[in-house]
Amino acid sequence: MKISSAFLVVSAALALPAWGAGSVEAGRANFLSNLAFPSGCLSCHGDPATASRFTPYRFNANALTAAFQAISAMNDNLRLGTQTINDIAAYLGAPNGNDTDRLLDWGEDTFQKLLSPRRQQTGQLLGYTYRFYSDTGIYVGTKDGGVWFFDSRTPGAAILNLGTLRSFLNQMPNDR
Repeated sequence: MKISSAFLVVSAALALPAWGAGSVEAGRANFLSNLAFPSGCLSCHGDPATASRFTPYRFNANALTAAFQAISAMNDNLRLGTQTINDIAAYLGAPNGNDTDRLLDWGEDTFQKLLSPRRQQTGQLLGYTYRFYSDTGIYVGTKDGGVWFFDSRTPGAAILNLGTLRSFLNQMPNDR
């Protein structure tokens, strides 16, 4: 079986160290209803995630943790754990975004020659959320918690699973 060099480049990203980035979708769920406060962060914060009070904490789990430590009413949030706090920070950073778009934007910034042209429209087909890169003939997307890759210019190519969406999110810097 012939494996394209594009696949090898993208899959090499899995070897990067984990940075602990969060999931927008998981953060949204935890913001709306978390373990410390069953009615969620909204039990005290009636304003939307785009409110100015959340600006310093966008994509910044360390700042969010510091706020939880500094404000006694928020101390119980520390038991949510590192990943959940990372997820909430990701949600605060991209309240209108989603994990697939964040992943693809990061991939385009990281693999500019492979995923070109950048910032293509995200599409939906057969359960996949994907982007097509016409310069290289590459499709990258997500489905069922996995990240999928297809090189349309390689004869006989198959849609390849590159790993879990979570594994890729964990490679993204916290400021993404």
